[in-house]
Amino acid sequence: MFSLNQEKVDTQENLTEQQHALETSIVKLLVSEYEGVEEVSFNGWGYSPETGSWGTIATINKNNIMDFSFDGLSGLEELDGRSYYPDTFKLVRKPGVENLPGARFRVDEIEQTSIEGIKITHSKKRNED
Repeated sequence: MFSLNQEKVDTQENLTEQQHALETSIVKLLVSEYEGVEEVSFNGWGYSPETGSWGTIATINKNNIMDFSFDGLSGLEELDGRSYYPDTFKLVRKPGVENLPGARFRVDEIEQTSIEGIKITHSKKRNED
């Protein structure tokens, strides 16, 4: 029984590490595409067994909310989509971003983006018994 419980703990810790790394990549994506990103917080992750998709919500600069959907948790190359409400999302895209290929095709470039000075609040590990 211990080995089964330990396996569950190990799996959860690995999942949390993947989510943490992906959240850092999302911040790099946001900084590379939007002006004035100073703070990003994440509310946690959800998984849809029906679609096999993972999702999270990021709040940027306290009042700009963007949803992210992923086919898996290995990195930005699995980014399936993102959305926001235009009425409340007030960040300004950097010039030329609209002409770039999708994020999944620019992963190497995005990962080189500096996030020094950006306040990041990663989602918390959920305790599941």
